[in-house]
Amino acid sequence: MARHFAPSKKKKIVLPKLRLKALPTLFPKENKSVRRKKYQRIFSAQEMILTLAATLLFIAGLLFPLPRWASLAVFGFSALLALLPLVLNLLERVLAHKLPDEDLLALIGVLAAFCIGEEAAGAMGAILYRLMQILEGYALARGDSGLDMLRDNLPEKARVLIGESSMELAPENVNPGQTIVVEHHETIPLDGTIVSGVTELDLFALTGNHAPRSCGPGEEVYSGSVNCGGRITVLVSRSFGDSAAASLLKEVEQSARYESTPERFAVRISSLCGPLLAVLAFLLILIPSLISGQWHRWVRCGVIFLLLANPSTIAISIPLACFGGELSGLVNGILSKGHDCFEILSGVKTMVFGKTGTITEGRFEITGLYTNGVSKEDLLSVAAAAESFSRHPIALLLKGAAGWTPEIGEGVMQVEEIPGRGVSAFIEGRHVYAGNAALLEEHGISYQVPVRAGTAIHVAVENRYWGHILLSDKTRDGAFDAIEALRSMGVDQMVMLTGDVLSTSRPLASSLGFDLMRSELSPKAKVSAIEYLISGKGKGTSVGFVGDGINDVPMLECADVGIAIDALQAWKEADAADILLLDDEIGLLPTAMRISRSLRLIQWENLGLLTGVKVLLILLAVPGVLSIPAAAAISTLASALALLNSLRAFGLE
Repeated sequence: MARHFAPSKKKKIVLPKLRLKALPTLFPKENKSVRRKKYQRIFSAQEMILTLAATLLFIAGLLFPLPRWASLAVFGFSALLALLPLVLNLLERVLAHKLPDEDLLALIGVLAAFCIGEEAAGAMGAILYRLMQILEGYALARGDSGLDMLRDNLPEKARVLIGESSMELAPENVNPGQTIVVEHHETIPLDGTIVSGVTELDLFALTGNHAPRSCGPGEEVYSGSVNCGGRITVLVSRSFGDSAAASLLKEVEQSARYESTPERFAVRISSLCGPLLAVLAFLLILIPSLISGQWHRWVRCGVIFLLLANPSTIAISIPLACFGGELSGLVNGILSKGHDCFEILSGVKTMVFGKTGTITEGRFEITGLYTNGVSKEDLLSVAAAAESFSRHPIALLLKGAAGWTPEIGEGVMQVEEIPGRGVSAFIEGRHVYAGNAALLEEHGISYQVPVRAGTAIHVAVENRYWGHILLSDKTRDGAFDAIEALRSMGVDQMVMLTGDVLSTSRPLASSLGFDLMRSELSPKAKVSAIEYLISGKGKGTSVGFVGDGINDVPMLECADVGIAIDALQAWKEADAADILLLDDEIGLLPTAMRISRSLRLIQWENLGLLTGVKVLLILLAVPGVLSIPAAAAISTLASALALLNSLRAFGLE
């Protein structure tokens, strides 16, 4: 896994243990890669032709009146063509000294149908079983095509600048510190910083947003984005394996490491379904037949049980839907770090928001410099020096406005960041405080109360008040609409937690319709507030937190589901979040909620359909109401509907 997306601790929903868990497993569990290869082989032209030939023979046997021996031959050959891949698969496993898989049950069921003289039913059951496997193969191929689409966004070459010339290398062979050239309409192969050239980038492959982003010298660019402007040179900052596009692909490929509740439930059902129905089939054939002597009836019932014993559709359709939801999210600029993240998000009833960089853009502007016996230049320069080691948006603004450089910061020593307050530093031997009013009050320093609305950075040197810098921050476009959309989707409580002063945060919270707001909080106090909300949540619900990923790490880790907005700009810090909104559009939040709700519905629909149909067919098979062809047809139809329903997840938005 790429180090930028290390998984955070998850709050798992523990499924109650079933008492039948001790039931012995008749067939070995294969890992997903082995199962995927098997179904890719099934979904091939050669085996499709075999299935078509088997179907045509079966239809011919039904349409033309044939003597008994000819009918047996036609239906037998039809079943053989349909089951030939299964027979070859079983032979491969035996020769490889492996136990047979669930295909053995279907083979036994078909042979049993021929033994009791129902060769047409046996051939039909074989063909329908084969069709079901082809549908499963198609569904898995559809999932593979989604991964292929992501892989296609990874460039195959990088043009490395060497002196006055350039050399094409595989991106894996380019090291940080080297310079690459990217021409018009080329995809940027590695993350880095623009050295020369001005351009516009299409970040759709990363953020799901086609809107071009203007970039120039000194700005960071990411692999997978397309250069829509002129030629640029980029200083590589990360290796290919740690680049944005490669990390996103790895995250999607490994997202199943955290399974959703429907997935865990499906695994348990599928692990029990095959062995349980196989045992019941043999008991039904043996015991009632010995007692009543009606072998024909009970063998037919046993055949139905064997045809229903294949749990593969349950085991495939639920994870397939999860994977489809992951890809749908990524296409929309939303990355989920595990299948359970969307599940937890779908149960959110309380959504907590940070303010700076979340509700607001985090792009501050200086609206006033108010001094107390010093020049404005000195006030700004001391504030910038004190904030020299911080990555907070306010610190970046102050350093930019003061023209701060690392050389200027050589006299800055003993810098201490005080969470929720500001910083304490020694600058050329003088003790400096720069932060909010609470910081100065804590140290008994009197200060001037701002006469205008905004965020104030107060500065004191050697306990003498120098003045304050007034800042303003713009509310994100679409913030009100996003909050109302979440409310319409069932999120009952909207909460804003901020370290800003009440005079600034209260009007913002009121204008956006927050139900609850707390201001002037330290990060520790914000965590305590989230823990309080979690302690009072209802059963089956969760608490989400939306933050900017830079200053909100403790809150992202504390919430049931942490959501980092504009995560592409806070690449390393996004580790703490469970769901990443890769663009700075807060409108992605309701999109993520819609995907999570739709995905949960698809998963439980599939579970209900497949388990319900199996139970219904079993109940109808025991009294003899159901025939073998009817059972096979209904079971195949249910499997097809479940797989098609899973494919809906690939188009969610």
